[in-house]
Amino acid sequence: MNEQEIKQIIGKKIKNKRRELKLTQEQLGLAIGINQRQVALIEKGRSFPMLSTFVKLAEFFECEITDLFPDEKIDTLDESKIKFIELIKNSSLEQLNKLYSISKIIFE
Repeated sequence: MNEQEIKQIIGKKIKNKRRELKLTQEQLGLAIGINQRQVALIEKGRSFPMLSTFVKLAEFFECEITDLFPDEKIDTLDESKIKFIELIKNSSLEQLNKLYSISKIIFE
């Protein structure tokens, strides 16, 4: 799965959650502190939310941050660890810093 596909899946999940609550993009934006245009770009998969926006979205939707990400089922703990190690080995310092920030939020 490439970055664009991930953005589109995240955008679709956010859009579906917003629609379940019968909110406009403007109403969601006001609730989480971004403008309607940014909500539209995220929902269309053209922009990736900042980490702080992910946190606000998860709080607003009363869900886990991971619920907004693509679902990838891994069958075993060992397989999960192997995939995670591969991901880390192929990451830049910037990506690792982002991963660390996200991990801190998930595991706290």
